[in-house]
Amino acid sequence: MRILVSALIILICAYFIKVDLIEGTISKADFYTVEQKCEKTDKIQTITVTTADGDTWESLFALYPAKDISFAERLELVYKLNPHLLKQSFKPNEQVILPFRTKNADSCTK
Repeated sequence: MRILVSALIILICAYFIKVDLIEGTISKADFYTVEQKCEKTDKIQTITVTTADGDTWESLFALYPAKDISFAERLELVYKLNPHLLKQSFKPNEQVILPFRTKNADSCTK
């Protein structure tokens, strides 16, 4: 009986030592800091334009030029901002959102 009790005590002590060595009594979170991940994103500045009769994308882009966006990129952004214009032409006095500048912005998250 003495051997059984001492074997049980040894097993319990071994279990507590193993748990203490693996998980630890002090939280690991206290020693590690979360690094911030920063990503550079382009923030698009837009303007709202009222169209006139006979307007085209070329005429609107000529009236409101963008220095740092190519024509193809700008047209892609226009269709993202105005999905209703994909399969129809302009109507007079319609409100259209035009991108005219991209601004680099740093977004840092924890």
